[in-house]
Amino acid sequence: MDSQEDFVLIDLHEPEHYQKEHIPGAINIPLSELERRAPVELSKNERLVVYGENHEAEASNKAATILEALGYRKVSDFDGGLDAWKRAGFATEGNEPEIVGELPLV
Repeated sequence: MDSQEDFVLIDLHEPEHYQKEHIPGAINIPLSELERRAPVELSKNERLVVYGENHEAEASNKAATILEALGYRKVSDFDGGLDAWKRAGFATEGNEPEIVGELPLV
């Protein structure tokens, strides 16, 4: 994937989990709703990047397969998902975000 190409980041968790924590900028389309919502909410001209919880979860692989079957050709699976994002030291957002770094004490 060209690092300069814009993309839509799709969090596949159920809404409760998404509200708790997700990658900044991600939209929420749960795997259970993807087949119904994708044709309405996503353009086939956009690069789509899907992610789930971790490498062992099958959600992102299943989502990529569903999107490709619906005719989306620019689909990537963010292998490792939310866990890999956090292990790499990146922050998350939501009601219970992962904070990166420490606040200075005054």
